[in-house]
Parts: sequence; C-alpha cells; structure tokens
Amino acid sequence: MRTKTAYILGLLLIAATLIAAGCGGSEPTATPTTPPATSTPTPSSTEPTQPSGGGELVEVIHGESPYVFIPDTLDLELGKTYTLDFSVPTELHTFTLPELGIDIFINAGEKVTEDITINQVGVFELVCTPHLTLGMVGTVTVS
Repeated sequence: MRTKTAYILGLLLIAATLIAAGCGGSEPTATPTTPPATSTPTPSSTEPTQPSGGGELVEVIHGESPYVFIPDTLDLELGKTYTLDFSVPTELHTFTLPELGIDIFINAGEKVTEDITINQVGVFELVCTPHLTLGMVGTVTVS
C-alpha cells in the first residue's frame, strides 16, 4: 500500500511539473520565429518572409487574462502582404495557422514583426498552440 501511494504521489508531482512548465512561470528558451526547415508548407499556402514592414500593418495583441487574440478575427486579401506586429507578451505565445503552415513564435518580453502573404482563399483557424486548451483561438478569412 505504501509503494502504491508513493507511486501515485510521484505521478502527481510529474503531472504538476509538466503543467507548470507549459503555463509559464519560468523563462522560456529562445525559439525560432519561422517554422523549422523540416516543415514544408503546401504550395498554395502562406510563406512567412523576412519582415520588411512594407505590408499593410496589422497589430495582434495576445491577451493573457483571459487568453485571447485581439482582434480574434482577421479579414485579409488574397496575395496581399501584411506586416503582423505582435504585442510584447509576458508569456510565450504563437500565431499559428495550421492549415497554412504558419507558426510564428513570440517569446515573453519579445517584440516580433512578421510579414505574411496568403495565397489561398478560405476561412482558417488561428490558434495559440500553448494556450489552445484555454480557448485562445481566432479566425482568419482570406478573400
């Protein structure tokens, strides 16, 4: 019985540690601002470019209490370049459009600007990967 109790306590400790690590509280390590080289977007998807600031400016705020995108809906034009200007969050966030292969990381305290041009019409789900289960989602409509 004592071994079973120790085993359960050990599992609870591991689970609590993983939850705490995923929800912030410690300084995150630097992460790339573009998808890794091994992830290849489909030919009709958006490809992030080096920020030139030459696109139409779109400010994206990562709300943290509650976890929301502001704005939570973006209406973009097909083939037009947009310069996404992300707020400086207190936690790690992402701007992820899974269907388009876009995964932009914004580290805590980091100012990020990223140019995107979307070459696919549709309505796409926007998520913050680390805060998806907390409801941090939005919609990007491309026409």
